[in-house]
Amino acid sequence: MAARLATLEERLEAAERQQRLFRTTVAGLAREVGCSLGCQCSRCDGSYTLVRDGCMYCPRCGFRESL
Repeated sequence: MAARLATLEERLEAAERQQRLFRTTVAGLAREVGCSLGCQCSRCDGSYTLVRDGCMYCPRCGFRESL
């Protein structure tokens, strides 16, 4: 049981590290195209929003809202 728990902890830490890397990469890509990464979409909860020119846009559901 202890070995299984240790394996799960390692997998969780690896997944969390990968998630941080992806978030940093996506934020960098957004900056490259003139946007910033916003909050989680309040309509679909399936993506972070992109913020540009006073507007938030969800790339998953297409929801758009001015700031």
